[in-house]
Amino acid sequence: MPSNKTQNPILCADWLLPIASPPIHQGGVVIEGGRILAFGKAEELCRRFRNLPRQDFPGGVLMPGLVNAHTHLELSLFKKQMALPNDFVSWVFELIGRKIQLTDSDLESSVRRGLRETLTAGTTTVGDITNIPRSLSILQESGCRSVLFREVLGRTGEETVPWMEKVAGELHSMEARAGERVTIGLSPHTPHTLSEERLKALAAYLKEKSLPYAMHIAESEAEKDYFQSHAGALKSRLFPVIGWGNTPDPEAFGTPFEHVRRMGLLSDRLVVIHGVYLTSKDLDHMQEAGARVVLCPRSNHFLRVGTAPIREVLQRGIPVGLGTDSLASNTSLSLWEEIRFLRDRFSEDPFITAERLLSMATLGGAEALGLADKIGSIEEGKEADLIVVECRGKNGNELAARLIEQTTSDKIRMVMVAGEKLPLQ
Repeated sequence: MPSNKTQNPILCADWLLPIASPPIHQGGVVIEGGRILAFGKAEELCRRFRNLPRQDFPGGVLMPGLVNAHTHLELSLFKKQMALPNDFVSWVFELIGRKIQLTDSDLESSVRRGLRETLTAGTTTVGDITNIPRSLSILQESGCRSVLFREVLGRTGEETVPWMEKVAGELHSMEARAGERVTIGLSPHTPHTLSEERLKALAAYLKEKSLPYAMHIAESEAEKDYFQSHAGALKSRLFPVIGWGNTPDPEAFGTPFEHVRRMGLLSDRLVVIHGVYLTSKDLDHMQEAGARVVLCPRSNHFLRVGTAPIREVLQRGIPVGLGTDSLASNTSLSLWEEIRFLRDRFSEDPFITAERLLSMATLGGAEALGLADKIGSIEEGKEADLIVVECRGKNGNELAARLIEQTTSDKIRMVMVAGEKLPLQ
C-alpha cells in the first residue's frame, strides 16, 4: 500500500467543497492520523494550527473523492471492444464468449488497468464486483478504498449446503485479510441467475453476518418479462444455451424485486444495482427497509435497457449512488462523464441539480455502500479521502456546475485516501 503521507497537513485551495455544507472560498482542511481534524477558512485554520505547514492549490477545488459505487474492474480489458448490442441477451452472449477466453493473469491485469483509470479520474472509493481471489491484494496495493463484493451465481451444480459452505469459507478468508481500507461484501449476481434454494441460503447466511450485499435487480426488460410471465428472452434464448433450460421457474409471478423480497434478501444492507424497472411498490418496500440503490445510466444507455426512475428514488430519500458499471458496457470509468450524461439527460428537470448530482457521486455513493460515517463529505472525524480539481471561478453558487462541465482526468491535481497521497500515473 502506498505510504506517501502528506507533509502539509493544512491543505488550502481557492474553493473547499464539503458537499454536506456550502462551499467555502479560500478554504482548507487539517488532517491528523488520516482523518479530518478541522476544515474551514484557510486563514483561520493557519492561525489555529500555526505550527503546521500548509500546501496551497491555487486555482483548485478541494473536495471529497468520488465514490464509484458499482463497477467490475476485472472487465476493464474490454474497453471499446464490445459491439453495440441489439438487445440485453445478445450482449450477455458476447460477454460470456469473451470472458471465457481470459486467463487469471488477464483478469488481474484488467483490475490494475481499471484501478489506474479510476484513480486518475478522481475516484477514491469503488464498489467492485469480483470473481477472482487476487482482486483483494491488488486493491490493497493500490491504496484505493473499496467495498469488494464477492460475486456468486448458479441455478444448477452441487448441492446448496456444500455450495454455501464454500461461499461462507471464502468470505471468511477475505474478511481476515481485508485490512482497513477494504470492506468485504457479497454479490448474489441477479435474481434470475441463482436458484430459489440458493437465494434462500444466501438470505439465511446474511441474516447471521452483517455484510453489505449488492445485486443486479430489474436491469432489463428481459428480466422483468421472466419474473412477470416466466417467458421471454431469458427463458427462451439464454437459459437453454448455458445449461439452465430445465431449471424450475420461480414459484410465484411478480417483479424481479418482489422475488428478491420473497427470498428474504430485503434489508438495509441491500444495494440494488441498476433498478431500471423498479415499480412504485418496489420503492415502497425499499424505502421501508432502508435499502439503497446505485444507478449506472451510461451502462443502461449502452445496453438499451431504459432509464431508472431517478427522480422518484431521490424524492423518497432512498440513498442513491452512481456507478460506471464495467468497461464491457461503458466507455470509461470516469464518474465525471457519468454525471455529465445524467445532467444532459435531465437538463429540463429542475429537481436534478448540479449539486444533487455531485452529492450522488460522493456522499450518495458512500451511503449506498454503507460508508457514509467514514467518507463522502468533508466533516470533522471523517477519513481524509480527498481530491483537488483544477477549476477556476469566483462564484460559489456555480461551483458544482463548473466542476461538472470542466472536469476531466487531466484536471485532477491530487488524490488522497486516509491522508495518503496516491500516485496519479
